[in-house]
Order: sequence, then structure tokens, then C-alpha cells
Amino acid sequence: MLKKIIIILIISCQVLVSIAQEKIKNVILMIPDGCSISLVSLSRYYEQWRTGNLEYAFAMDPYLCGLVRSTCSNAPIGDSAPTGSCYQTGQPAQKGNISIYPVKTDHDLYPIDSSLAYQPLATLLESAKSENKSTGIVVTCQFSHATPASCASHYYDRDAEEILAKQMVYNNIDVVLGGGQKYIAPYVDYLKSQGYEVLFDKSQFLKSNSNKYWGVFDQTGLPFYMDQDTTQIPSLAEMTQKAISTLSQNENGFFLLVEGSQVDWALHNQDAKAAIIEFLEFNKAVEVAIQFAMIDQNTLVIIVPDHGTSGIAMGNKNTTIGYSKKSLAQFFEPLQIQTKSLNIDPILRKKLKKTSLIGFTTLGHTGEDLFLAVYHPKNDIPLGHIKNYEVHQYITQQWGWDQKLQTLTKEYYTPHYQLYPNLKGEINDKDKVCPTLTYEIDGKIITYFGNTNYAIVDGKKVVFESIIIYIDKNKTFYLPFKKIM
Repeated sequence: MLKKIIIILIISCQVLVSIAQEKIKNVILMIPDGCSISLVSLSRYYEQWRTGNLEYAFAMDPYLCGLVRSTCSNAPIGDSAPTGSCYQTGQPAQKGNISIYPVKTDHDLYPIDSSLAYQPLATLLESAKSENKSTGIVVTCQFSHATPASCASHYYDRDAEEILAKQMVYNNIDVVLGGGQKYIAPYVDYLKSQGYEVLFDKSQFLKSNSNKYWGVFDQTGLPFYMDQDTTQIPSLAEMTQKAISTLSQNENGFFLLVEGSQVDWALHNQDAKAAIIEFLEFNKAVEVAIQFAMIDQNTLVIIVPDHGTSGIAMGNKNTTIGYSKKSLAQFFEPLQIQTKSLNIDPILRKKLKKTSLIGFTTLGHTGEDLFLAVYHPKNDIPLGHIKNYEVHQYITQQWGWDQKLQTLTKEYYTPHYQLYPNLKGEINDKDKVCPTLTYEIDGKIITYFGNTNYAIVDGKKVVFESIIIYIDKNKTFYLPFKKIM
């Protein structure tokens, strides 16, 4: 009897250890671009005033757990390209960098190895894909913009969107939703040949039952929510809901990026009401994600901005005298005359400057610490003050990845001169979007096509799991570590 009890206890302990070591299956990374805590406070007060419910709270409020310092590799004020890339790769980078290693400077904030400059770095999305997880991107900007591009492309210039878009198309993402008809136009036929549906309006979006699709609902970024025709464009929450519904069908799990992109754009325009409404729309997407995660109990949801924008503040020169007597109504009633963004109604700006109690310090980005909110089914969350690369490390730890991205970087992005050290290749980079690298080996020709996922070997197409990157700054192709001749 005692022996049986001991065996039962041993088995029970093994089960408990197994449960404790169980890793997260799905990750949803949610970024309200450019959103400082001041905008969160303003938006919460705005809803409390608008609804009359002084207990109103955001979906993320119960899960706020810390602060994040988000910087460039060589400057304290971040830019969406390097900060989004840092969340994806774990490496702080320079302004404009999209998931590559930075160039060393004389004022770096972190140790930088100059020999690695421009090296493409494997991302969370690419690593998830390598484990047969489904992958998705949901944004309100064009899909080739800095934050979404950092998931699935690699380049030193965030403005080279034709290059970034081509890389993303060939990187086999399962679901992409947002703007960017201009950038997807050359690849619609290719995507359809790969089994994707390409959706251009809300009707097509609602009807689609595909498990692979690109939905692009405007030429570039989507209009601000307050300017939208919502019969033609799905909301961020609707896109998030559909993406989760699709991706969660994969028993191996999924990675999903959700960005409230237009928060940043409204703040760059010093448009307080548009920014508040964009954040409120982002909050609806957060509700969708957390509701799914609470039911699923195997999903990690992280809500974190990439940087602050505009220095928005609840208080300006109009509150210098009597600031402690200003009511919520005095803050928000002046905004009631605004029914469209200041892009649509710029004349309103002068009037609002006279009456508004909301201030701004800049048209650019700001360097304050950012809020962090995390939903974890077992409450295994980071606390206190962390750095942006530690957000990445937390995600990889939750997925049980030890050095996985470093290994994948070597497998996916090997410099061509290391893969073929004894051969001299011919580089043709006259067309920056379509560069090629050609070798002749024993009378046979192999050509790698940059910004795609394939090579032509002796007249036959070879498709890779990863994309081929060309960096003209150092005249280097970064190739899959797979000698095919």
C-alpha cells in the first residue's frame, strides 16, 4: 500500500512539473504606435467624461505591470523602425533600420560589433514560422510601414517600401490586414498562385473563409477612424478578431502582431481628438485579444508602445492659472466641435489652440519610458523597469526558445562570400527591387533573386523557407545556408 502511495506521489509530481514547464503556444504582440502614458490617461478620462462612468477602465488596465525604456542603439529617442525591430530581434538598432544589425557609432548606448553591420536578424515572426506556427500582421497603416515591416523584412532604410513590401510578400505570412494596395499591386497574381485570397473591401473581408489572405483596404495607410467609411473598411478590432479566428486553427500555435498605427500619425499632426479615438479603437482590439486569451489559456498578450510621440499632455498654457480647478468638461467640451481629423478640417486647429487645455511639446517623437501590460494565463509576467530588448527576451523565454533566433539568423542569412568562399559571384544591382547574384559552377548557372525566396539553378526554380536579402551598402547577399550546387 505504501509503495502504491509513493508511486502515485511520484507520478503526481511529474505531472505538476510537466504543467509548470509547459510553454506558451500563442503570442499576440500589440503596439499602440507612439502612445505615451499621457495619451492613455487622456483617453481614459475622455471615455469617463463621455459615458458618465467614472469607473471606466481599459482592457489592459488590470494587466499593467511595468515600464519599458525603448531607444535606438545610438540615441535615447526611438523611431518605429529600430524599436519595432528590437521587439522582433532583441537587438537595439539605428533610426530607419528594419531588423538588421546596426552600424557602430561613437555614441552608441549599447555595445555594437562593427563586423556585424547590416546583418539581417531573424525575427519572432520568422522563428514562429520555422516551428510551423501560423503568422499574422494586423495594422492600420500600410503593411510595408516600419512596425509591420520589422516582422518580415530586412533593410537599412524604412522608406524603401517597395523593397520591404516585396520581401514581405515572399516571406509566406499567413494573414496580413491593413492598408497598402499601392505596394501589393505588383504581386496580386503571385499571391493568388500561392493560395492566398486578396481582399480589397469590407464585403470581401467578411465573406472570406480562407486560411491564407491579404486584406488591403486603402492605397497606403487607412484613414483615421473618425474619417473612415466603415462600410468599406473593417475596424482594427474586426481585423484582429478575424486574424485570431484564422490563425488559432493551427494546432502548433501562432504569432500575431497588432498595431494601432494611426495613434502615432494623429500625434504627429498634434490632433488630440483623432489620437484619443485611435487609441480607443486600439483598446477594442485589445479587448478581443484578451477575451480570446482568457478562454484559450495558452496565449500570451503583450501590450507595449514603441516610443512616445508629440509630448501630448493633459494641461497647456491655458491651464497655467487655475489648473487644479479645471473640470473634465473643460478639457473635452472644446473637442466636441471636431467631427473629422485635422487633416480633413485644418481650419479648426487655430480655434482649438485658443480653447483646448491639451498641450504638445513637439511634432516628433519623445524619449520617455513606456507602459507595459501583459496577460499571461499563469501570471508569469515581467515586473518593474525593463529595456525594449528584454521584451523580446521575455517572449522567447515564454516560447522556450534558447538561442533559437541566433541559430536561425545563421541558417537564413549567411553572407554569400561565406557560403561560397572559393567562388566569385556576379552582382547585378541596377534594379534595387530586383537585384541578382549569379555563380557559374562546373558549367552550370545559379542565380539568386534578391527580395524573393528563390533561386534558379540550371534552369530550375528552387524555393527556400527564408527570403534572400541584398544590402548595397556592403555589396552583400544574405542567403539560406544551403549550398544547392
